[in-house]
Parts: sequence; structure tokens; C-alpha cells
Amino acid sequence: MIVANYLTSAAVFCLGLYTLLTRRNMIKMVMGLSLMEGSTYLLFVSLAYRARSTAPVLLGPPHGQSPNQLAHGDAADPVLQNFCLTAIVIGVAVTAVFLAVVVRIAQHYRTLDSDDVREMRG
Repeated sequence: MIVANYLTSAAVFCLGLYTLLTRRNMIKMVMGLSLMEGSTYLLFVSLAYRARSTAPVLLGPPHGQSPNQLAHGDAADPVLQNFCLTAIVIGVAVTAVFLAVVVRIAQHYRTLDSDDVREMRG
């Protein structure tokens, strides 16, 4: 099952890269970057998965397990989960900045086509 997550992450990353390389519309290019970013989130969460593990932070141990058993490695990796949450927050901010830049370019050049903007530059 975890291999499916890796394959899905790779497919979404390739789809975002394809969108970024083949589209000239700047909003679609930002969407491609967001797809690539989302695929890395799926990869990080999938890397943190461990079979038959529990959540890293619990209020009480699950039925049939003691806190000592949990302390010896049957918990999912919290570092990658925390890294993923941080990356989501940073990714939202970066996407907002990209979209703000696209809006300013569209207001200034009256187009969203990146080739037209490049030609107007001189």
C-alpha cells in the first residue's frame, strides 16, 4: 500500500513538472508548482509511515500496550510529519507571493502569457 503512495507522489510531481514546462499561462505555471509541492507532502507523510505503529504523541497508550512498549520504536516518525506541516505553511505563503506577482504582471502588461511578457521586455 505504501508503494502506491510513492507512485502517486511521483505521478503528481511529473504532472506538475509537465504543467510547468508546457503551459505559457502564468497562473497555470503556479498551479504546476503547487502540484509539485503537494507531491512532496505526500512523499514526506509516506516516508514517516511505519507498519503497525501508533501516533507519536498520545494522551494514553492504546489498549494492550504500555508506555514503555511505545517508547521503544512502535511510533510513526514525528520529524517528517512536523517537517511536512511546516512545508505546507511555507508553501501556502510562497504560492500567495507567486500569485501576487502574477497579478501585478497581468496588471502591468495586460496579459498572462509568459512569452508575451518576455517579448515586451525588449
